[in-house]
Amino acid sequence: MSPKDPKSANKVESPPRGAADPSVVSIDELRIRRELPRVLPAFDEWCSERRFDIRGSDLRARIVAFLEHYARVNSSREITFLNLPAFAATLDDLMFGKKTNDFLETTHVLGAYLEFLHTTGTWSGTHEEFQRLESFFKCFDFPRFEPEYSAIPELQSVMIRVPKLSHEEVLEGIAELAVTRRLLSFLRWFGTKREITSSKILNRKHVQEAAAALEVPAVYDGSPTPVGGPPKNGPVRFKSAKNVARLNLYWDASVAAGLVELSATRAYPSKEAIGLLEDPSANLVNVVRSVAQQMYRAVSVEVEGLRQVPEMGYLTRYFLLEAAVEPISVEVLKHPVRGLSDFDPRGTPDTIEVAWHYLERWHAEGLVTINARLSIPPVLCKPLVLELADASEVAYTFSDPNDEVPSFTGHPLL
Repeated sequence: MSPKDPKSANKVESPPRGAADPSVVSIDELRIRRELPRVLPAFDEWCSERRFDIRGSDLRARIVAFLEHYARVNSSREITFLNLPAFAATLDDLMFGKKTNDFLETTHVLGAYLEFLHTTGTWSGTHEEFQRLESFFKCFDFPRFEPEYSAIPELQSVMIRVPKLSHEEVLEGIAELAVTRRLLSFLRWFGTKREITSSKILNRKHVQEAAAALEVPAVYDGSPTPVGGPPKNGPVRFKSAKNVARLNLYWDASVAAGLVELSATRAYPSKEAIGLLEDPSANLVNVVRSVAQQMYRAVSVEVEGLRQVPEMGYLTRYFLLEAAVEPISVEVLKHPVRGLSDFDPRGTPDTIEVAWHYLERWHAEGLVTINARLSIPPVLCKPLVLELADASEVAYTFSDPNDEVPSFTGHPLL
């Protein structure tokens, strides 16, 4: 049960296409290194003042790596004006030349650098040139972060069969989910923009209203948390948006699904979110499935330190995929398996309890069904399989071959 994704763990980080031997420093890189002290300290300070989540040597290493590669492509030492064709070529080279997560971390820093150039007046091109560059960057087709999944050997002899559903069955199934109702309510509340903190979460002044839109009563409480934790009854008491579990869940899933876009200080609804509110019937199925897929991911990603702490992400994913094979007895899944390795989470009662706590939260959103058996709503079996099965090395098949297209929503009734 290695915590590494079996597909990404063996990737070899190849040099960017067309790049020279990395041991050879080009004249363009030498020139740009002379330019860096003119801009880099100010950028570093700007990020520190805004509590940007990447700082210090990591921040500097990522922006320098981008600018040096850009210099090779552009044959110029200018770093306060970025030529759009060279900028686009550099992004393309880095996307195929680095591991996905490393590339995305670099572009995260790059977005901050562009905002720094613009807001501080450091940009040395025209306003129109910056707008063209910014528009390209916002529209660039970025890959998703690769989750840290490992194979589940216990399920490698089974087959998940995604059921065939008519268009009407899909629509009815999506409409019945609590996640659908709450997501639409949250997006209606969200409006045209909201202020966010440096940690990329909702500003505290928005939390109570946002929580209410998700059917959670919440009140601000700046006092220290009492011994034994916060009260179990009454409204949720919060110091920040992170303290409201459901709000945190919907916020992260909406951002990851592309419904909410973030700048340094504000969040905006995406075109897809705006279109959904204008006509919920147009793309409701795909949007809800996309959000559900991100929510399944949220409880399934593994963390480092498996040898020190039993892994809840692995176990929760195991439970979800087991239930996708066929509904399975809750009593059986909750019972610790004896005789396993000390590090196997299926034999650890405390780990099982935490995993079931997550599943019960997902039950409240309609993502799983829990009675005597744990099962997956048929309308959500597809996004769950698309997110979790391949990386877990669990076989699956679609009863309807059309479902191999992620956006397919079922045959309409004739």
